[in-house]
Amino acid sequence: MDTQQVITTEIGVQKIGKQVSEELPKVKDATVNLRDRLNDILADEKHILINYQIAINEMINDDLRNLLLENRNKIQGAHTGFFNELFNLGEYQADIATSPQIRDALVVFAGYKTQLPYTQ
Repeated sequence: MDTQQVITTEIGVQKIGKQVSEELPKVKDATVNLRDRLNDILADEKHILINYQIAINEMINDDLRNLLLENRNKIQGAHTGFFNELFNLGEYQADIATSPQIRDALVVFAGYKTQLPYTQ
């Protein structure tokens, strides 16, 4: 997956992403389409991953924890696959940040370091 592909919208905004695929409908109607199915599966995978992580955090038996870790890693791989499929269909795009936006975010998050209970 080429995450650095740049597209330009009809009004000239540059984004990281891909053009929306012809496989996806231009207008949403009552029918369930490929985008709907993939988004539903992706939401389920996210829910499952969160619950696996909670179970792993609270597992006392090392053998069971390792089994859960293996399963969680397989589910994470499936999740990544569904996300990549949606990305490749043009479902996910992100605006390209300007240098001032990046500097602003860096300043904000660097300030959060002072809230941490330990030094870096």
